[in-house]
Amino acid sequence: MSLTKEKTLELLWQRLAERGEFPSLQRSVSGIVSAMQSENTSTADLAASVLSDFALTQKVIRLANSAMYAPFGCNVTTVSRAIMILGVDTIGHLALSLKLLEGFGEVAAQRDDMARELARATLAGAFARDITAKNGIRDGEEAVVCTLLHHVARLLVTYCFPAEWGEIQTLAAAQGISDSDACEQVLAISFPELAEAAARKWGLPESIATSMRPIDLEGDAPLSHSDWLCAVANMSNEMVTELTRGADPERLAELAERYADRLALDVRDVVSVGEEMVRDTSHQEFIAISTKASSTRQPPAGKPLDSARRLADGLSEVRAATGETDAVGLLNLTLEAIMQSLGFANCAAFVRVPAGKSFELRFGIGRDVQPALGLSFPEAFEPDVFHLALTNGRAILIDNAREPRIVPRIPMWHREHFSNVKSFFLLPVRQRNQTVALLYGDWGGALCTGGIGAKELEFLQHMGNEISTKLDSVAQQSGGAGSTANAGDMLARKASGTTGTR
Repeated sequence: MSLTKEKTLELLWQRLAERGEFPSLQRSVSGIVSAMQSENTSTADLAASVLSDFALTQKVIRLANSAMYAPFGCNVTTVSRAIMILGVDTIGHLALSLKLLEGFGEVAAQRDDMARELARATLAGAFARDITAKNGIRDGEEAVVCTLLHHVARLLVTYCFPAEWGEIQTLAAAQGISDSDACEQVLAISFPELAEAAARKWGLPESIATSMRPIDLEGDAPLSHSDWLCAVANMSNEMVTELTRGADPERLAELAERYADRLALDVRDVVSVGEEMVRDTSHQEFIAISTKASSTRQPPAGKPLDSARRLADGLSEVRAATGETDAVGLLNLTLEAIMQSLGFANCAAFVRVPAGKSFELRFGIGRDVQPALGLSFPEAFEPDVFHLALTNGRAILIDNAREPRIVPRIPMWHREHFSNVKSFFLLPVRQRNQTVALLYGDWGGALCTGGIGAKELEFLQHMGNEISTKLDSVAQQSGGAGSTANAGDMLARKASGTTGTR
């Protein structure tokens, strides 16, 4: 079959759509970019775009707590707090970089060629992040996005054109040419062209899209922002090649010298970052995978062993943010803190809506929560565990929702929308002896091991009290002490005007 660049792209998008793995990638990337570019972006808006799944949240938190960001604020346990400390652009680009690779992870676990390319992309992104952070460069996370996007082109070809990918590798080795040149011969499109096409299709900023184009490092004229991004990406990608070849000091120095002057970097810094990556145990597995087949391991599901410590940290963060954000922002942040601490797969808040005499799911994090937003159940008592929590005002843990004697007490709407859930937790938020919100969390298909201890419950109740105190304060400011009882109404009204955390 004779291919043109346009035909290759048409086939690529068609195959992605047919296989169904990547439509969520475009939605997630578009949502993050939209939140970053909006003049009215709030912490909750960006958090809603970032927190499309728990795994992404964990990675953002881990990076926000890494050594490079430590001077800005240690012990960050929520994305909301990370955004407050590091800013919208940094967290937005950080989330984009993680999202770009997320969709390939499951496939990479089954295919050695995908695993190798994904490992190389991860290493290149890590180098770009480390070298820019070492030099205090403000646009470091944007450079990481560009670096990864260069590799996404290779991943797309590997995934959608497996036979042609083998042909590309054979041709490159036989003719002594680059993989990109071989790709252009086989599929009529180079990797930079494909990367730029993907950036435009997914709605990434123009500076990132144009940074896919090759640049000339010769000359003394200052690099444009897009050219600077491209140079960092190219250097990072070439560095990965050298690391997987054995990290020869002379070759690393030669590579550093080609880029250092144009990027205003110290040659010694470039070399040392590469050498440090080889010694870093967190990178050694990726180096091994990029040179040979290796299996990947998924983190265990369920409640973390150190959940009490995590809850203590989360409570401190919620308290610290109480004066910096509104009631809705505090509720979102609390959901995040609880989710991180207890290892929930889904975490949500049902808000009392007086006009409808119901509780409606208005805020939430997790894959199963998003399609359920707007779900409601009547406030009037029914003999189920949700109304038991509302009436008694006490937290409830259902450690096995499949147990025959418990099943009749689980409402039908929960069994339909959260059909795989085995364990879940309910925490009422009270206002003048009335429940105004019900916080919910589950572990997906995993059982909660060890239950919820007394100390853990104490921390959780304190978090609920922080929300209640915030509602008191807002209600008194808006209508005097007598309007405190209407604080739940206020939360419901604010909730109706926000997307919430999903």
